[in-house]
Amino acid sequence: MNLREEKFSIKRIGLLLRRDIPRGYGGILVVIGAIIALLLSFDILNFTLFGEVPRLGHHESTFSTILFIGGFILTASIFKEIHKRESAQSYIMLPASPLEKTVSRILISTVAWAFGTLLWYTAYSYLSAGITELIIGTHHYLLNPFQPDIWWSIAHYFVLQSVFLVGSIYFRKGQLFKTLLSLFVIGVVISIVVSFAVRIIFAPYFSGMFVMDKPEMIGSMFNSLPFHFSERFTLLENFGNVIYWAIIAPLGWIITYFRFREVQIKDAV
Repeated sequence: MNLREEKFSIKRIGLLLRRDIPRGYGGILVVIGAIIALLLSFDILNFTLFGEVPRLGHHESTFSTILFIGGFILTASIFKEIHKRESAQSYIMLPASPLEKTVSRILISTVAWAFGTLLWYTAYSYLSAGITELIIGTHHYLLNPFQPDIWWSIAHYFVLQSVFLVGSIYFRKGQLFKTLLSLFVIGVVISIVVSFAVRIIFAPYFSGMFVMDKPEMIGSMFNSLPFHFSERFTLLENFGNVIYWAIIAPLGWIITYFRFREVQIKDAV
């Protein structure tokens, strides 16, 4: 099967979403309810026992934590159905193309999770404010779902989530931990390569192998670099932004699609 033979129908994707969300993720509602109860308990205890005053940034940091941790856990198990022989056969027989099945899982783990989390967390912030105001007479500020910090968190989630999506289709078991371990190994390798590259390129500005008496010496070293080095750093930063925002997520989705086709043909049939 090549890309030109792939069928793509919004209607079939909608039917896949109607099948997948109620069947596989009904338990998420229980988890969300437990999280809301836990957060409300913390809010009441913080105000009553510790006398905590409402502070800015409370909701943004908590929302981001839930968005990323919960989203990564969800994404890591998004393809568990295709990795189990007892469920893989029935899933393959669904009247939808591999592209449509991949898109539906991407939508669930990105759009549905991000905006669903934003919706219920906003509702929680209003519920928490009402309950703590009635019981204690004070409350945290209400979450504004349209503020830039929230949308920046969602944008970062869309990028980073694609990495866990690749791990979810490549690893048959322990997808979350194997993906984290792979990221750690890749990060160590990249750090070593970059460190040696910096040491070689900026050799005249080092008196030893990364030996500096004071932390502020690092800033003064970069400020003393010639102008063309500053231009190179700017170009490198822009290049990194292009890779991060424009390449990582689409590349992860494409790899997931082709790996899904491979798994469907080789492992599940």
